[in-house]
Amino acid sequence: MRSVLRMLPVVATHRRLFVETVVWNVVAQVAVLAVALGLAVAVGRVVAGEPVALAPTAGILAGLCAVAAGAAWRESWVSHDLAYRLIGVLRGRVFASLRRALPARRRHRHSGDLTTTVVADIETLEWLYAHTIAQTVGAGLVLGISAAASATISPLLLLVWVPLLVVGVVVPRATARRARRDGEALAAGRAHLRTQVIDTVRGLRELSGADALGAQLGRVATGTRTLGRLEVREASRLGAERGAEDLLFAGAALGAICVALLDGAAVEPSNVPLAVTVAVAGLGPAAQIADLLRNTGTLRAAAARITDVLDLAPAVGSDSAAGRGAANSSADHEEGLVLDDVTFSYDGARPVLTGLSLHVRPGEVVALTGASGAGKTTAARLALRLWDPDAGSVRVDGVDVRTLPDDTLRRLVAVVPQSSPLLRGTVRTNIVLGDPDAPDAVVERAAHDAGLLRPDVGLPLGLDTPVGEHGHGLSGGQRARVAIARALLRDPRVLVLDEATASLDHEADAALMELLAASQHRATLVVAHRKATIDAADRELHLPSPAEQAVSRQDQRVVPRNRLFG
Repeated sequence: MRSVLRMLPVVATHRRLFVETVVWNVVAQVAVLAVALGLAVAVGRVVAGEPVALAPTAGILAGLCAVAAGAAWRESWVSHDLAYRLIGVLRGRVFASLRRALPARRRHRHSGDLTTTVVADIETLEWLYAHTIAQTVGAGLVLGISAAASATISPLLLLVWVPLLVVGVVVPRATARRARRDGEALAAGRAHLRTQVIDTVRGLRELSGADALGAQLGRVATGTRTLGRLEVREASRLGAERGAEDLLFAGAALGAICVALLDGAAVEPSNVPLAVTVAVAGLGPAAQIADLLRNTGTLRAAAARITDVLDLAPAVGSDSAAGRGAANSSADHEEGLVLDDVTFSYDGARPVLTGLSLHVRPGEVVALTGASGAGKTTAARLALRLWDPDAGSVRVDGVDVRTLPDDTLRRLVAVVPQSSPLLRGTVRTNIVLGDPDAPDAVVERAAHDAGLLRPDVGLPLGLDTPVGEHGHGLSGGQRARVAIARALLRDPRVLVLDEATASLDHEADAALMELLAASQHRATLVVAHRKATIDAADRELHLPSPAEQAVSRQDQRVVPRNRLFG
């Protein structure tokens, strides 16, 4: 349970709500037990022909019912308030850890399964901390009261329901391993199916165009059937255990009646209903404790997965001595983007970049070209410090990026990938993601510079044009312009376009390149294949293919008309 206990500091952030949840749960459970015992006493006396003060008894029971109802309502309100707060805290910490750790140095990792599984795990742990613990505390108190009442009526009652209590607790514990396996299989199956469905919806047009939609739907159907079999097996196991619990309750009631018959001298006829109620009430907490034990494996697995995510090593390290040294050794007059003798590899495999050096000065545009797999996108991501190089340094205006806080680096460097995510809203709301506080005039200037306000772009409502999920409703060129406008909005010192102009027509591409070339304070690195884009750049750096890199580092070449340093 070490992983479960590690989550307790999260609960401690809302300890007042947690304590209040426990208190109200205890009040509700004790009040319900008091009502049951009071009714049993009243019924017993009526059956035995003893006088019962109906008005006072009814008033007391009605008051207890009101207390139980009020406490249950308040406990539900507070526990759900606590639950959503805990979900918020846990999700925030998990997503912050994922942001630091991803993209890891793995190019074949499907983060969708990880994210959906962990989100479900958070909700599982929320159920434990916000609901189960309080219920277990209340159950323990009810168990103690039932034991004391049983001993008062007849010690033989303890011999009836205590062994049944043990059985009710031991059986779920014995099946906990299977429950854990089933729970893990269900979590993995649900996460995989969610990911398959999301991928299918996002790629409907592409799958239809490639005549692959049928095959993909077949995979989704297979996953659905597999998940259905797992859920049926889980439901069957839970049903069997619930049935066993019902048998235990019936056994406790019969046992209490047998005690009354065998120990008539100690158990008066008027106390028989009370004895039965106490015996059955004693097993109620057993059912709650059994639920907790039954789910122990699932809770442990969920907590372990969450702690694994929280413990993920950052994709980039913290401010290091190497970074400080590199920054201090750089020239004071150095401006723009510098990749100095950079080497980088994925998963410790063959380096993608080996000894790469380039200097993009303010006011110039450098085109980065090369075959697929040569490391162009990797170089772009190093500039934004999504990863750290294995050797060498990356500097912006003479400062090693490893020494810059994330928010500062994001203001200085903007990277526009070939496919930028857009959110549901409008063109304007997607642009201002780059700077939510930007004035309207600045937003419109960025949109104008990206070519979004041109009449031939096809935005009938201008910046108020609706945007669907994942940018639906916009063409590829329009989405590219929105992403470029978002980057220009921050007026970065370094702008990296990673195939971002590939969706633009030649005229729009030429206009954008002219705009970028006109900026005297911004260093621009353009990853491109289009000849017109490359020709419009001030200089070109050609990265060799992996096969060429394997021959010799000297095979790296710069187009003769340009120099990278000097």
